[in-house]
Amino acid sequence: MKQLTISASDFLNSDTIERRIERFEGDIGYPSNIAVWLNVSKVSDDKIYVSGAVEGYIEIECSRCLSVYRHPVEIDIESDMDLSSGETDMGEEIRQLIVLEIPSKPLCSPDCPGICPVCGKHNKENDKCGCSQKQDEDFAKQRWKNLFKK
Repeated sequence: MKQLTISASDFLNSDTIERRIERFEGDIGYPSNIAVWLNVSKVSDDKIYVSGAVEGYIEIECSRCLSVYRHPVEIDIESDMDLSSGETDMGEEIRQLIVLEIPSKPLCSPDCPGICPVCGKHNKENDKCGCSQKQDEDFAKQRWKNLFKK
């Protein structure tokens, strides 16, 4: 992302630059709305100090109920970067930080009940199924029993 590429020539007039991106366009694999704010200071001819924040959300699927929800992204950045090659791509660094923030098992809420194993309904607040706990247990036992039949 060219807007987040920092080069040595950016520091000709000042030892500090500021970059603001209202909509980060890096490829993170999910729809998103992410803003980036960076303050970059020149430490030496080949070192810079970057501080800032990444804020917004990514739209991912809940692993229990399969509903798409907005997962918040809030990352503080404080890093020393090498500028010996003449430039550094902060866009790629930020993309990697965002990807690391994506949970391996995303949940729309910690108490998401998921999908009913009996009827397949999404068990959301306004969409409860009528299946009982006993039906759920019987269904699970039968499913395990069928898996081990030869």
